[in-house]
Amino acid sequence: MRIAIADSNARKFCNDIIVHWEKKGHEVRYEIGSSEFLAQWADLYFCDDWDNNLGYLYRLYHGLHSEMPLNWNNDKKPIIVVRPLDWTVWLGHARDQAVVDWVDKVICIAPHIEKKLRAEANFRDGQLKLIRPGLNLEKFTFKTKQTDGYQIGMVLGDMWWYKNHMGGLDIFAVLAMKDPHWMFHIRGQHERGDYNSVMFNHYLESRGIKDRVILYDYVEDINSWYENIDYLLHPGMKEAFCYAVGEAMAKGIKPVVNNFYGAEKIWTNNILYNAHAQAIYMFNYGNPIRPNMDYRKFIEENYSLERMLREMDEFLGT
Repeated sequence: MRIAIADSNARKFCNDIIVHWEKKGHEVRYEIGSSEFLAQWADLYFCDDWDNNLGYLYRLYHGLHSEMPLNWNNDKKPIIVVRPLDWTVWLGHARDQAVVDWVDKVICIAPHIEKKLRAEANFRDGQLKLIRPGLNLEKFTFKTKQTDGYQIGMVLGDMWWYKNHMGGLDIFAVLAMKDPHWMFHIRGQHERGDYNSVMFNHYLESRGIKDRVILYDYVEDINSWYENIDYLLHPGMKEAFCYAVGEAMAKGIKPVVNNFYGAEKIWTNNILYNAHAQAIYMFNYGNPIRPNMDYRKFIEENYSLERMLREMDEFLGT
């Protein structure tokens, strides 16, 4: 099968899918943006998010572009598959029933995203399927390094309002005021000139924790980075999943996760907190903590890459 993939996240969430399909013998071509050339070449076109890539293909096949490609064959339409990840659903990109009717298959990654999609439009029987994300457990080995019990990690990527990084700092500041041993390792970055960076630095200075917080702009080997932390704090307020939480659990690291909308259908309740005081209590105040195989088993049973790929192949016929 010839498979085209458009992904404006630069293969961030679909790289393992591409590798899997190539190993199965499919010819896979990837571009960040959707392409009229790949649309005429492919048997299946996979858009990893309900964004402008899907909209571009829809306009092509409905003659809505001011300049149509030469030798365009409107009858040569591949199977159109879209996987709305999160934010585009809340922006309402899936509300146009005409586009919904035109799409062949829709994959969603969390129950609350499926609920939102079904509230936005009508889907045919068998058109929409919940397939939870999968984590490549070969890349995230069970933690072997013994740390002191005071190392907290927070993995955010871009630090913006919904990631709630300032809420994470509030939790850490309380811990740090109680015991000087606590350290906070943050994988994330601010946009240049963004007020968030000014606010962030002022917070560290004014609370006296500047020397206790380490900011990592980029981590080449994230599996090794996790070896140095005892807890993974995730204070985010909006998610459809969170790979950082899954990665930490795969290593046996204790996660402390904000109970964001939909979280109870994604994670086990014993790792969720409803208030900062509850989160602070979950850190055990620096008592020695060992990696827990139960966390890894949860990922193996619910979010393995093999399960996700199998379900996708069955649903898409790949």
